[in-house]
Amino acid sequence: MRKLLLSWAVNTVVLLIVSLLLGSKMEYEGFLSLAAAAAVIGVSNRILAPVINFFTCPIYLLTLGLSRFLVTGLLILLAGWLVKGFQVSGYFWAVVAAVLISVTTGILEELLKGGS
Repeated sequence: MRKLLLSWAVNTVVLLIVSLLLGSKMEYEGFLSLAAAAAVIGVSNRILAPVINFFTCPIYLLTLGLSRFLVTGLLILLAGWLVKGFQVSGYFWAVVAAVLISVTTGILEELLKGGS
């Protein structure tokens, strides 16, 4: 349970950083809407993403995994649709956010591990 809460907190901070980087292209009304969006993105990444990736496996293989960002972009748009107070300007910006989330999460994970 503690690991889940820590992951959710990290994802919320990452979403905050990415929304600050994207400015008006990804907006939120308050911390609760940001935390809710992080939860929706996290849960949908665990449940929906594997199903979508299964059905798009040939594309996934042809793009050497880069289509994962396209799927994550869809899930970010889903969060924008489901969470009141969180919005993304469009699919392109959702994909850009997916790339930034991936990079930022990688950096934060390295910092939290102590760089070892």
